[in-house]
Amino acid sequence: MPPGVGLMFAIAAFIGFEATAIFRDEAKNPSRTIPIATYVAVIGIGVFYTIASWGIVMAWGPSGVVDAAAADPGAMVIITTLNYLGPIGEVVINVLLITSMFACVLSFHNVITRYQHSMSTAGVLPRRLGDVHHRHLSPHTSSIVQTATGVVFIAAFAFLGLDPVLAVFTWFSGVATLAIAILMAITSVAIIVYFTRKNRGAAGVWHTVIAPALGLAGLIASAIIITAYFPMLVGDVDAEGIPVFGVLSLSLLAFIALVPVAGYVQALVLRVRDPQAYERITDAIGG
Repeated sequence: MPPGVGLMFAIAAFIGFEATAIFRDEAKNPSRTIPIATYVAVIGIGVFYTIASWGIVMAWGPSGVVDAAAADPGAMVIITTLNYLGPIGEVVINVLLITSMFACVLSFHNVITRYQHSMSTAGVLPRRLGDVHHRHLSPHTSSIVQTATGVVFIAAFAFLGLDPVLAVFTWFSGVATLAIAILMAITSVAIIVYFTRKNRGAAGVWHTVIAPALGLAGLIASAIIITAYFPMLVGDVDAEGIPVFGVLSLSLLAFIALVPVAGYVQALVLRVRDPQAYERITDAIGG
C-alpha cells in the first residue's frame, strides 16, 4: 500500500476523537471531563486498532494477510471470523458491523447537530438552529435540519447514479481526511498564537507550544503526502488506470480550498454587519 493511502486510513481511523469538545455545554465539569474524555478516546482507538490489526495478521499469517486482503477486502474480517468462530460467529460479526455503522452515522449526526447549534449561538447560522427542546434540552431543531440535509444529499447522489462505495464514500472520505489534517494543522497554529497573545502561562508550555508545534509538523507532512497521493485516494485515473490529477481530483481539492475562503468571507461580512456577534464567535464555539 502506498504511504499516502495508508496514512489517509490511519488519520481517518482517528477522526471523531476531537468531537468531545463540542459536548462541553452538556458536561457538568467540562474543564476536567473533556480533556479526560479526549485522552481516553485517542488511547482507546489506538489500542483497539492495534489489537484488531494484530489479530487479523495472526489469523492469516504475516506472509498471507496481504493476499487475503487483496482477494476480498470487503469480506476479509467476516471470512476470518467464519474460519475461526464458525457460522454463529459470522452472524454475530455481521450484526455488530451493521450496528457499528449505524452508531457511526448517529455519531456524525450528533456532531454536526451540535456544531450547527454552537454556530447558531455564535450568530453565524440562523438563530432557530440554536433552539433546544423544552423537555429534553437537546438541539432538536438543528437535528431535524441535519436529517433533512442528509436526505437531500442522499437523494441527489441517487439521482446522479453515483456508486455509494466507489464514488460517494471514496471521494468524500479522501476530502474529509485531507480537510481534517489541514484543519487540525491550522488549529495547532491557532493554539500557539492564542496563548502567546493571551500570555496564559498557567496552561503550561507543553500544552500551549510544544505539543501544538509537534502536531503542526506531523499534520503538515501528512497533508503533503496525502495530497501527493490524492488521485489514488479518490480513484482518479486515466485510460490506462494510472492515477492522475484530473478533473475529479482538482475539483475536490478546489472544494477543500473554497470552503475556508467562504468562511473567511462570511466572517468579514459578519464583522461589518454585527460586530457584537463577531466578538462572540470564539467564546460561543470554544466554550
